[in-house]
Amino acid sequence: MAYLILLFTVSLCWLTYRSIYRLFFHPLSHIPGPRLAAVSYIYQFYFDVIKGGMYIWEVRRLHEEYGPIIRINPNEVHINDPDYYQQVYAPSSQRREKDIDFVNAFGLPDSTFGTVSAEVHRRRRAPLNKFFSKKAITEIEPLIYEKLGRLLFHLEESIRSKQPMNIDAGFVALTADIIHHYTYGYSEGHLERENFNHTARDGINGLFRLCHLQFFFPPLKWLESLPLSIVKKINVHAWALANQKQDLYNEALKAENSLHQKKSNESKNIIDVLVNPHDYSLEEDRRLERIQNEGMSLITAGTETTGRALAVATFHIYSNPQTLDRMREELRQVMPHTDSQATWSQLEQLPYLTAVVNESMRLASGTSGRFSRVAPSEVLTYQKYPIPCGAQTTISMSNHLMLRHPTVFPDPDAFDPDRWLKATENGERLDKYLVNFSKGSRSCLGLNLAIAEMFLGLASLIRRLDLTLYETSQESIECGRDFGVPYPEQGCLNVRVIVNGIAQD
Repeated sequence: MAYLILLFTVSLCWLTYRSIYRLFFHPLSHIPGPRLAAVSYIYQFYFDVIKGGMYIWEVRRLHEEYGPIIRINPNEVHINDPDYYQQVYAPSSQRREKDIDFVNAFGLPDSTFGTVSAEVHRRRRAPLNKFFSKKAITEIEPLIYEKLGRLLFHLEESIRSKQPMNIDAGFVALTADIIHHYTYGYSEGHLERENFNHTARDGINGLFRLCHLQFFFPPLKWLESLPLSIVKKINVHAWALANQKQDLYNEALKAENSLHQKKSNESKNIIDVLVNPHDYSLEEDRRLERIQNEGMSLITAGTETTGRALAVATFHIYSNPQTLDRMREELRQVMPHTDSQATWSQLEQLPYLTAVVNESMRLASGTSGRFSRVAPSEVLTYQKYPIPCGAQTTISMSNHLMLRHPTVFPDPDAFDPDRWLKATENGERLDKYLVNFSKGSRSCLGLNLAIAEMFLGLASLIRRLDLTLYETSQESIECGRDFGVPYPEQGCLNVRVIVNGIAQD
């Protein structure tokens, strides 16, 4: 009994000391915000874990109460000011590192995305840049069109039956097959499976849905050590994720074993570069676990976010007949027939299509979560508030809040492609606030691939098919919860359509 009393007393003293330190002596003690958030992570835990991805809305409310800079947990400052974005997400000349707790939340610490150090990130990313340059993506347009053709074929098959189609699942299958083929040299054939293999999203959705829990209990390694049959009983999302990770580990092993079998002039996939000592000279960068992490990161980033953006775009375009008519009229310039194919270069010259792509990406958000950054050697200042450097202080902003900021985007929840045309006419650079892919040295590697998929995908769909939305409401595409990417208030993104027929030439 005496031991328990002593333990309780020591714990109480420690918690009291830590609370006093965090409130009055911590490097962030001068930043506005609720005291409970400054003292403990319980505040964040309640909204993100207990209530399920709802801290984003509490953070927005706190900004309304305290102003554009707030302290949202003991070590994190959140800023809600679009004009400060590029100070936090800065170019390589201003060193920024990732917050290790943020990285652990996604369970891919060895990937380029999950690398904390700026120097190691630069080393790991360099060999991959050539695959995602604009020139490289232009060269794989035939691959994109091949997969698009399969999607359109299956949509057209439903014309006679008039059965509703989950086009969001179709778009995710499309982006998944493209990035998997580009990374590993073959696609998994999601487009050819029933309902576009809708269940294949479970692995990726599982990764996202676990992100808040893994922030507090990183990275649930005990689950990975269990047999898959037991994991499935505990959490079906974790099981799907573990299955996918095991498949990618096997792909890394296969690529390593066949490294010397390929001819020097034979076309290489991304996996071939990941295992090649000429591209990654350090053995630690060629570990199979790291290559597995890299593959999972590429597929995750290259699938759900772009698939979601295409689905959100489809909802808004087919909800607005005037938008649809304007797009088709413009597209006829480079796609005179319903089965015509235009290059990305041709399509990005079309101002209204470009405006629709930008507005769709803005409303889709890409990611909704906070991307925390650490300035290891630079004291940043926002207004009158200095933000100390070092690992004890992290700075974050939320893409979703930036892309719906009313000072930059009036009537922010409205689908209004004309805002982009008006900005261009007025000489305004509205695109600098389009932060779906982040900014700076840690911006999204797959930016060009995602944009190409948006242009080619929307142009092909709109020019080819007449669709009617089916039992799909605005709420089913809006961000109601934040699990790293936006989720509706209930369930997952769901855009259903009925394919009426082929569009008129």
